[in-house]
Amino acid sequence: MIISRTCAALCVAMLALVTPITGLAQDAGLYGKPVDPNGSFIRIVDINASSAVIAGAQVANFTEGVSPYVTVKPGDVDMSIGSESTKVTADPGKYYTYAKLSDGQGKLYVDGVKDDPSKAQVYLYNLTDLQTVDLVVPVANATALKAVASGTSQSVSLRAPLSLVFVIQQDGKTIAETEKINLKRRAGFSIVLSGSKGDYHVVAAENHLSQ
Repeated sequence: MIISRTCAALCVAMLALVTPITGLAQDAGLYGKPVDPNGSFIRIVDINASSAVIAGAQVANFTEGVSPYVTVKPGDVDMSIGSESTKVTADPGKYYTYAKLSDGQGKLYVDGVKDDPSKAQVYLYNLTDLQTVDLVVPVANATALKAVASGTSQSVSLRAPLSLVFVIQQDGKTIAETEKINLKRRAGFSIVLSGSKGDYHVVAAENHLSQ
């Protein structure tokens, strides 16, 4: 496929304005106006799950293993995924993802949320046994996220609107590739890499807040 110089230049410029997320913002505009702005927001990422219970609320509308965020009261929150039950502690105004790692263990992530009217936020979760992976934008020949370690996540803000295909690489070798993602302003998108021992699977889903 031949990419015009103008298109490539625009993509490079877009990635040059990338802003890695290192802090936490408690503005929930990224996922729509919350029912309770003082609440906490929790979701589950598990490619083998089709339903779960979070703080007594049934969550069934998973997108390839990614649930919407559910608003809960801050404090200790009971959850169940199939036959597994767990409890997490949530602080007010923060977003959390409870994900299953390649070894079957669960891990709670605190998701940094940035409400920028001109950008979309892209998260990469490396739930695999791969030591580190990079998130690459081939059309721009650029790396959006570098060295995302096994069992960790990173996020980045990208100019929007823009339609991009992302490739996940390890040491320059392609591990998986997403479908084209239509990035929208003030929206969040999660790219989840799962699997182990050479068998890897990627899911890309827009983040939603269950109302």
